[in-house]
Amino acid sequence: MTRRMHHVLRDRATEALNRRRRGAIGIEAVLAFPVLLVLFGAVSQIMITAQARGYVEMAAYSAARSALVHKCPPFDLTQIFGSPFAAVAAFQCKDQPQKWEDAARWALIAASSTSDFAPSRGRCPQIPAAQRVITGTGKTGGYDPAVSNSICYAFEPENVQVSVEWVQSGLSILSGANSTPIRAKVRFKYPLSTPFRRFLMDGKRGDGTYWRWGEATVVLR
Repeated sequence: MTRRMHHVLRDRATEALNRRRRGAIGIEAVLAFPVLLVLFGAVSQIMITAQARGYVEMAAYSAARSALVHKCPPFDLTQIFGSPFAAVAAFQCKDQPQKWEDAARWALIAASSTSDFAPSRGRCPQIPAAQRVITGTGKTGGYDPAVSNSICYAFEPENVQVSVEWVQSGLSILSGANSTPIRAKVRFKYPLSTPFRRFLMDGKRGDGTYWRWGEATVVLR
């Protein structure tokens, strides 16, 4: 009888110990979950930020390439004195900033939000080329609205800032250098959608959306 009671007590003690271990594991899991959630959110935001950085650099490159064609060439003293026709052409030349701004915006569509917040703000200019792109995507699985929303966000006026300039020195102006570098700088309000958006944002719109500035500069020679 004593031996049997000993076995019963031992079994009960083992069972109580196992329950305590299971309880400790459950508590540890509950405590670890917020930490894992924070780490997952942080890694996600780092990846999104890095990806957005790549798109902004691509937009700056696109703007610089477009400006090579649509921005008036820099002042060239030797060419003007050498050819009156060149002087007249330089005087009549007009920059077309809309060209390089649009080039940057097209490059940023992939980094733009697919939500319908931008259309609801009513800040979407009518872009004929964009309408042709949307029409050509087909209407499978709601893809058209997503493309339309991304284009709307990229072309929303205040979301993108583009500046372009020739990089000239006094020596290059006087010597009439054959190739003058051009610098394009793009700033983009890329959308934030992770749980950490409140801590990383540079601004918040009235409709509750968050954004952060992304910036890149490219020099083409």
